[in-house]
Amino acid sequence: MKLTRQMVSNEVADGITGIAPIYKVSLDGKATLIGSGFWLTERGHLVTARHVIEDNIGANGVDEGPIYAMQTFSDRRLMPRVLRKTSMHPNYDLALSETLGHGGDEADPTWTFSMTLESPKLGDFVGTYSFLSVEQKFDGEKYEGITTDTFSGLLAVPEIGITYDLQYATRINKGRVLEIYPNGRDSVMMPFPCFCSDIPIYGANSGGPVFDSKGRVCGINCTSYAGQDISFHMPLEGILGLWARDIELFPEDPVPRGRTVFEMGMARRVLFDPPLMHSVIPLWQRILFFPYYLYCDYRAKGWFWFGVDRHRPG
Repeated sequence: MKLTRQMVSNEVADGITGIAPIYKVSLDGKATLIGSGFWLTERGHLVTARHVIEDNIGANGVDEGPIYAMQTFSDRRLMPRVLRKTSMHPNYDLALSETLGHGGDEADPTWTFSMTLESPKLGDFVGTYSFLSVEQKFDGEKYEGITTDTFSGLLAVPEIGITYDLQYATRINKGRVLEIYPNGRDSVMMPFPCFCSDIPIYGANSGGPVFDSKGRVCGINCTSYAGQDISFHMPLEGILGLWARDIELFPEDPVPRGRTVFEMGMARRVLFDPPLMHSVIPLWQRILFFPYYLYCDYRAKGWFWFGVDRHRPG
């Protein structure tokens, strides 16, 4: 799978195009919404919470299905993408799944958000944009949320000859950061770094993105207490160790192999703000990478470093 385009700005068309509902289907014609996720790459790699999908993952990491993520386009067209291979973090409640839409690897690209490794501070406002049941009630929200879209229709899966009734809604909620646990909240439920907010988290919100005041994804929904505006989220540092199979960083490293999110971020195939290199590598070491990025830009765009297009006619 080729990742050719180096991302240098926020690529998402509008909020809903960057997130996806995740649902299971059964042979008796039922589709169950089980969580949310957000697109990491334009080739359909999806980040979500591990607990959303781990019951569906075999010992070899292959999704036993049928389990789908729904891609939404800016004109509100929908396309189901089947999950086919998942990397699960051994400690964080995080997973990265490959998805395949109609047309295979040539399916329409998915849209991505800017991400950041900068953690929110105590008292900061954060927000989440996720999927939930159309029957969900919203009584007593501290900060009233907004339901932005609702979807209802029939989903046909020709491969197994079944049609499903599918309904869900999208909702934006916000809240303030209440506590930060840099070493984990406890040794059993959340032994990894996390932060707590008063955002209300509903069923199927798990795995959805958490945004900071600059509109960057700064965390992922993990869990909450039923009936209370207390929820827990994971910062993004945990996704760096997740990996995807057979990735070609074309043109500079076209050998298909497993790549971590850290590698893809360093190669600018996934978008961090500030750039991942600036977040994890000291300035004096970044200088050593300048020839590499110069070469990448030259191969990808046909430009010299001072911006002259060597292929420009005339």
